Amino acid sequence: MRRTLLFALAVLGGLSAGLLGRAIAQTPPPPAAPGAGHGFLIDKHMSAGVNCASCHAESPPSKQPDSAVCIKCHGTNAQMATKTVSDQPNPHASHIGDIPCTSCHHIHQTSVLYCAQCHNFDLNTP
Repeated sequence: MRRTLLFALAVLGGLSAGLLGRAIAQTPPPPAAPGAGHGFLIDKHMSAGVNCASCHAESPPSKQPDSAVCIKCHGTNAQMATKTVSDQPNPHASHIGDIPCTSCHHIHQTSVLYCAQCHNFDLNTP
């Protein structure tokens, strides 16, 4: 009787482990961040280990972070101007002054060159 009970428990344990493993395997992955996998800046951030909560204060994210969030990792416009001094014209040394990072750089969609509203510069905007 005891041997039968142990056998039954072993079989049930194996079945439950198999079912649990199957349930875990069938659990869908979390949804990808909007724009992920399309070559936008979100891909660079994710591959660098920067997750949504690193930039977005609310969960789930519902609005675009302001430039203060970008500056924490990338530096101010003045600091960026020294990093991009070889770009001519230097997009971070604008005659307009400090413009928000998100005027050019978009994480979840194609970035744009804000200067192109008035100028015809051939600059690549990551």
